[in-house]
Amino acid sequence: VGRTEIPAVSSRLGNGQERTSAMAIKRVGHVVIKMRDLSKAKQFYVGFLGMKVGNESPRGMFLRFSDYHHDIAIFKTGDDADLPKENQVGLVHLALVCDGDETVRSYYDKAKAEGIEIAGWTDHDVTHSLYLKDPEGNVVELYAETTYNWKEGGMGFRSKAFDIEAVPSPVSV
Repeated sequence: VGRTEIPAVSSRLGNGQERTSAMAIKRVGHVVIKMRDLSKAKQFYVGFLGMKVGNESPRGMFLRFSDYHHDIAIFKTGDDADLPKENQVGLVHLALVCDGDETVRSYYDKAKAEGIEIAGWTDHDVTHSLYLKDPEGNVVELYAETTYNWKEGGMGFRSKAFDIEAVPSPVSV
């Protein structure tokens, strides 16, 4: 099978210089999750996380955080479908960016108050992360980016203590 080269993408910068990039893909557009219980999914993703419903039917729902058409879609699967397992092929977690440590702490407090399973929290150098489980066991990471310079210090597979309870919790989510 032959390999097709992706053409370099050029763009003009504001200062008149040209920037060439081999990366034609811009970003992740959305994630689709399969769930058995759409009502519980809506409670978590809309009620707890604060997403907005863009479209909803018995087949599923399209959810967004702001004006983008959808960030997460949830599709209905069979009532007897297997729940996520620790050691299986597939998605490890879905990561959502928060505006700061205080917001991550607020979600931690809210999860405790609402009985949402907290899977852990950690400092990855590049992020301060909280891991929760949605009603069907999908892991959702809520994180705040840090000032750590990963370009100089490296990144990946780093995990150290993060005292989430020492973070002030002034934000209501």
